[in-house]
Order: sequence, then C-alpha cells, then structure tokens
Amino acid sequence: MNHVSGRAYELVRACEVSCDSSNLARIAAICNEPDVYDWLFRGPLEGRPYKEEQARQWLQWSEGGWSSGSHFVFAVLDGEKNVAAACDIKSKEPKAEIGYWTSRRHRGIMTNAVIAMCTLAANAGFQGLFAQTKKENYRSQAVLERAGFARSRSEHSEYERFELFLSTK
Repeated sequence: MNHVSGRAYELVRACEVSCDSSNLARIAAICNEPDVYDWLFRGPLEGRPYKEEQARQWLQWSEGGWSSGSHFVFAVLDGEKNVAAACDIKSKEPKAEIGYWTSRRHRGIMTNAVIAMCTLAANAGFQGLFAQTKKENYRSQAVLERAGFARSRSEHSEYERFELFLSTK
C-alpha cells in the first residue's frame, strides 16, 4: 500500500516480471532517475546511462538467484502491473543484507515493501537483515527506520549501517 496515495501495490518475485520491451524500458527509466542513478549506478557505470540490456541482465540475475537459492529479488508492481520499485535479499546467509530502489513517481511505497520483504524473510527462516546506506542518503535511512531497523556501528566511515533482528516461526 502506498501511504501517500493509498493505492495498492504487489510484491512479487522479480523473476515473474516479463522481459518484454516495455518492462525493460520502465526499469531502465527508473534506474536512470537522478535519485536512483546517483545513489546506486553513477559510480559503477562511470556516468554512463543504465541501459535496457542491463535491465534484462538484472531480471536474468534475479531469476538465477531464485533458481539457485543464492539471492532473492522482488519487484513492486503498481495496479497496472508495471514495475515501480525493487528490493532484494542479497544472500542466503542467516543474517543477510538487503537493498532497494524505487521510482520517484511511486514515492510512499518503499517502507511497506521492505516490511513485506522482512516478513517473508522471517517466515523463510532468516535470523536478521541489515542494510548500508551512504551517510547522506537520509531518505533511505528513514525507510529503514520506519521498517523497524536500528542503526548500528558501520565498518566504513562513508556508510550508515542498519540492522533488524527477525523472530522466526
């Protein structure tokens, strides 16, 4: 649920998202939005744009993670089944790192998406999750805090670390 608009969204395995040209274009467009691009892709891409081929590779990587059980990528779909955001559990370790990104056109969904992913992680037997944000990324830090994560000591001076301990069932 988007807490700003009240619209419903759906969290699905990213490998369920079709590799059609409209989805690839949508994912590439989101990853090129200034906030997403600057925080996640500017450095690794050395300033080059995020391309549709990288979106295709991301979906294939997602499928490989679910198939092998090595990492777990989710897509957040809007009411028209369009990709609006993504979040992932980066390993199968009992205490695993998470990450996420969202389109500026869908502000208000990331906290609920992270909470939903954490619930799935707890039900799957994860003991805890953690995330790292760059110190200046206050919006991402607010998402984590609203989702119940607590700040912890970071080993890297340019990052803030957040942890969430899960009670497994």
